[in-house]
Amino acid sequence: MEGRIIKELITEFNMSEIKKKMLDGERYFRGKNDILKKDLKTYTVFDQVTKNKLKITNENKSDEHLPHGFYWKQVNQKKAYICGKPITITYNSPNIHSYENKEKIREAGKKITNMVWNTLGPKFEKLIKNRVKEASNKGRAWLHPNYRNGKLVFEKYPTEECIPIYDTETQTYLIGFIHFYTIQDLSGVEPQNRIYVEYWDEKEVKYYIETKVNDTTVYLEDVTRPRPMCHWYREVYDNALNNLKRIERHSWGKVPFIEIENNEEKMTDLEPIKPLIDAYDLINSNYVNTVEDLKEIIWLINGYGAEDLLALIENLKVNGVARTNDTAGKIDAKLLDIPYEARQALLKGLKELIYEFGRAVDTSNKDLIGQAPSGVSLEFLYTDLDMKADDTIAGLTPAIYEILWYVLQDLKMQCKIPQEINEFDFKIEFNKSRIFNETEKINTLSNDSTLSLRSKLEKHPYCDDVDEELKRIKEEKQENMKLQSQIFNSSGGFEGGEDND
Repeated sequence: MEGRIIKELITEFNMSEIKKKMLDGERYFRGKNDILKKDLKTYTVFDQVTKNKLKITNENKSDEHLPHGFYWKQVNQKKAYICGKPITITYNSPNIHSYENKEKIREAGKKITNMVWNTLGPKFEKLIKNRVKEASNKGRAWLHPNYRNGKLVFEKYPTEECIPIYDTETQTYLIGFIHFYTIQDLSGVEPQNRIYVEYWDEKEVKYYIETKVNDTTVYLEDVTRPRPMCHWYREVYDNALNNLKRIERHSWGKVPFIEIENNEEKMTDLEPIKPLIDAYDLINSNYVNTVEDLKEIIWLINGYGAEDLLALIENLKVNGVARTNDTAGKIDAKLLDIPYEARQALLKGLKELIYEFGRAVDTSNKDLIGQAPSGVSLEFLYTDLDMKADDTIAGLTPAIYEILWYVLQDLKMQCKIPQEINEFDFKIEFNKSRIFNETEKINTLSNDSTLSLRSKLEKHPYCDDVDEELKRIKEEKQENMKLQSQIFNSSGGFEGGEDND
């Protein structure tokens, strides 16, 4: 790709509404709401003389800003709901339904599952949580498969630094990818920020650097990099001497970036509720400033000169009384009535809308949750959150299958698994962290006569490993049969006697 086209794409992306919404989502997640930038000391009034609007700044006015963390709570709530519990990824052999060597096939499948998890590594769950948060804040998230120290890893890239290039026909197939980032260049007289660019296609990656040529910014290819550049390298060592024999250049055959969509529209979770949060922040901030500026009592004072007035104020503060010989002097105390109830009703309505359109669960609302909620009421309470989570899971599931494709390619290159295994032989399950009535669920499973024991255990709230639990049940049955046999034999069993009948 030419540097000119790269410049146009980066400039267009940086000025787009899409990137602005990404940055808004990140800001609000970190509590940097727009209220922090709002000037609450300035008023706009209409001048009757000039017939124009004037801005008046009152420097004596309080200027407290209260950002509320509704969005932070809702994103973390969804993240914990989707992947608070470990995701289940298991290999299901196509031959598992065969009754011959069924146990042997299951053991082989377990071995393959363990190899996949060993490749993914212990930080995979944390990585997925991070990407769910990124997708919620920015509409989508990206993962890049790479090799570090000879091991396959999945690197996370900030979404606001990524520009995907899709095919013109369907706009779904990735044919190119731009990753750009800023680095401070210290080689000149003064430090200067420069943009570095990676352009990836199906075979290689090229590198570009932002450069000034005659006061014009251009992107020139980095000639210090080896060309052509492959996707990744593989170092091959001599097993006997442990010497480096060669460096292999490899490409994946497709653009090595995995997209995780937050929803079908790639909208951020902030977009539907941002105006409501801004209104809540503004109302609460103005209320706090009103309380700060207007004390509970306003003193109405008549008949005092400037010097007497200062002495009067000091007397009121220290002694709480005032005395004067001037018959014209008069002091009245006026209680300020702040419309607290109306404000509370407005804030309550806004909060309900924030949770309704944010499709989240307000755990502080005791009226909704109740003292002892049943399974049905909990199902109803979590309906919106469940639907929002399903939107993200719909984007996360194909991404995990894509991750598995790279993992299986890595294992096949090491000749650890058969070549015919593919990513769709695996089952992916998201164990949602839903609050439910455990007693009701256990009783329902116990009373069900249609499900198999394995299916019941898979749904049981206290069962973490189905195969291990089935093994324990089998051992317990064998132990009970052995014990019953011993009791039966010790009591004489069916040993003969006279048949009086």
